[in-house]
Amino acid sequence: MMKLAAIQCRIGDFGSAERLAMAAVEGGAELLLFPEYFSYSRLAPEVLDETLSFLKRISSEHGVVVSGNAVVDENGYRNRSFLFDSGELIGVQDKIHPTRVERELGIQCGTKLQVFEVRGAMISTLVCADILYPEICRVAALKGAEIVLNPVVSFRKSELPGEEYRYCLYFTRSFDNAYAIVKAGGVGTTFTGSEAVGRSLIASFDGILARFRDENAEEVVIADVDLKRIREYKTINYSLVDRNVRAYEELLNKNFKS
Repeated sequence: MMKLAAIQCRIGDFGSAERLAMAAVEGGAELLLFPEYFSYSRLAPEVLDETLSFLKRISSEHGVVVSGNAVVDENGYRNRSFLFDSGELIGVQDKIHPTRVERELGIQCGTKLQVFEVRGAMISTLVCADILYPEICRVAALKGAEIVLNPVVSFRKSELPGEEYRYCLYFTRSFDNAYAIVKAGGVGTTFTGSEAVGRSLIASFDGILARFRDENAEEVVIADVDLKRIREYKTINYSLVDRNVRAYEELLNKNFKS
């Protein structure tokens, strides 16, 4: 078993993030996921150092695994997720599908999905909109991911339909790909001035294990994930291995347009 926590903190408020992190640790959580842009009340270069110092300190002081995002400038801007274990940087993951707003801000696409072994579990990160692309979700599964972290910004107003049923996406991704998903969203106002709601949850192929009580409130969502059961399901889910790969060649060779 691994106890996971989605930290539904107030955006741009390190105090909120730390209070909820303490609550998660006190609740026995071993892995803490912070929302996308959780530390950004403004988009400024110095927030990177502040964010990394915070994540490293929380991870080190409490001996837990933590993950959070920050914007880095390495031959162009990247929305990068950082994964720490007991204060040690385990790995990073760049957002593969930045939104249109992010691209307008100069944030470039990541190019490869990483999977890291952390405390005996295989962990990958799909940053926010990446979860909407079934192909990259399947890549995580094929690379052996057992837990997928999904830090998000969930806007109060969205063009996407089915607002009351979007949680079903997380069950579907888990069911198809035989891994658990931790979704963490922040509350308040983003650095672009948009209103955000939390809608944090933890899902598996058995359903939604835990979810937010109030999308507008600071809270921690915690659930136990059974790694043994995930590994057993990977042997049952034949769609992971029994694929007609030739039928997917068009995905690489064509840019389909409606």
